Amino acid sequence: MVCRAKNLVTFLLSLNCTRPKLSEACCGIKCKEIPMELVLVIDSSESVGPDNFEIIKDFVTALVDRVTVGRNATRIGLVLYSLEVRLEFGLNKYTTQQDVKQAIRKMQYMGEGTYTGTAIRKATQEGFFGARAGVRKVAIVLTDGQADKREAVKLDIVVREAHAANIEMYAIGIVNTSDPTQAEFVHELNLIASDPDREHMYLIDDFNTLPGVFIAVLFCFVSGASQNRGQ
Repeated sequence: MVCRAKNLVTFLLSLNCTRPKLSEACCGIKCKEIPMELVLVIDSSESVGPDNFEIIKDFVTALVDRVTVGRNATRIGLVLYSLEVRLEFGLNKYTTQQDVKQAIRKMQYMGEGTYTGTAIRKATQEGFFGARAGVRKVAIVLTDGQADKREAVKLDIVVREAHAANIEMYAIGIVNTSDPTQAEFVHELNLIASDPDREHMYLIDDFNTLPGVFIAVLFCFVSGASQNRGQ
């Protein structure tokens, strides 16, 4: 099932947030300081292109702005991939919002293929290395295309590994849902996303829609933002 915008935004703001009182400014959302281990898995393949890669960096930076980063708060790691898969930084690397955002801004566009399975395995094995016991583990996979057929790693296997490691998986896909040739890509996103899919998979048809997700957040267009996901 395709997730509507409010479900992804609810997650991005979930981070266990509560709706502000009516007397407060709409965007004065108050968040409980519940720690989380968050690893972003970002597609930097040829089909993304350098311009859209900058949009992705804007999106990820906006996400970082919505969480409290610190040793005893949320820690963030990032895997960047194409044919090459790199752990840009792990959970222990940066302890402030500013440092994380600077590292994101310095990321270089890669081009080439889409080794999504290898990237998810690196996130599971290296990105979450040193994760704190009892702390919620979340991965967000953002991609615009089907996994490369040349990839030796099988996507279904690495996804099972991630789920078995108690990693809550979110999939964001840039996909033309009216194109029947995209059905296999949508199936892959469905595979990646944790259950229930309606809360963990989000499809958009254009990279330019990504900033709109955060416009919705900033202007409190999220009816479900008051829900506590609870861990």
